[in-house]
Amino acid sequence: MAAIFDLAESVDRQTPKIRRMLRYVRVFVSVWLLLDFFLIIVLAAIGGGNPGAAFLLFIPIIALLFAMRRISGSTARLVLLILVIVFANLQIISIGGLLFVGVVLVALFVLGFIILELMRDLRSFFDYFALRHRVIQRVRQADPVVYVPEGKDAVQRILAHLASSSPDVRGLMAVPGAVTIPALLTGKSGLTYSFDAYVRRSPSQLWRTVSLGSPGYAVFVKAFERAPTLQDLNALKAAVEDASMASRIPPARILVLWQAKGDESVTPDVYEFLTKEAARVRLRGHTFVCSLELAVERDDGTYDFIPLVLEPATVPGGRPTPG
Repeated sequence: MAAIFDLAESVDRQTPKIRRMLRYVRVFVSVWLLLDFFLIIVLAAIGGGNPGAAFLLFIPIIALLFAMRRISGSTARLVLLILVIVFANLQIISIGGLLFVGVVLVALFVLGFIILELMRDLRSFFDYFALRHRVIQRVRQADPVVYVPEGKDAVQRILAHLASSSPDVRGLMAVPGAVTIPALLTGKSGLTYSFDAYVRRSPSQLWRTVSLGSPGYAVFVKAFERAPTLQDLNALKAAVEDASMASRIPPARILVLWQAKGDESVTPDVYEFLTKEAARVRLRGHTFVCSLELAVERDDGTYDFIPLVLEPATVPGGRPTPG
């Protein structure tokens, strides 16, 4: 195990260099695509072809290539690729007499877009690897036993735990108006939802204007007197998504509180929901994903988290990032 962690840390140290290399390749391919675009138009003009048709054929080719990037089904992608080949052949014909050079340029244009798609997948893989490695490090460094702090009720205790474990949340909770206990929030649908606590940081003006900077974040807390059911979690997930769409603030933590007695536990379907499902909110062209986290207070004065969410391992300061 130690050797595996050492290998992972060695690879993680190389990720900045690999990211720079991927960025340089993306820039190079993008510049080549722009140059190739002009070369095809010029070639059609000097080769006796139809430069107007060559230009217009770029529209369906590029649109189909972008569509291929957004569709995951292999059959649909194959159909789109066939259409790309058809329009590419028409573009080669529109170039005129210099068919061989036209075949090379058009093929390289299509290949360049495909390479950009592969580079995006590779970048996503390294981003996922780096995130997973940071999470593993945080779990290894974290205290395996989390004690429940003092407080008059479960909501006050979980807020005290958040303040002690996250300097960012602790600073935010000191801001007047940032914490609402309890909270009634109206969603985009017009429905009103009840939460036991709501902590929010408003997005920056730069984010509101051009989608740059901090999008802000929100922490939702909902307490249950019994073990939450699958229906409870589905309703909470929908409420958080609807309320976040109305406030335009993405969720960063969704805490579900329950005081268990003895060896009480949740049902298998609830456990599967907690470990696999997440709330998804799309704001200003970005999709924010946040898991629901069950915080179980045990009789021995400790917390049991399902799943364990370590926000500093995801983003410094606990802010959500678009997925």
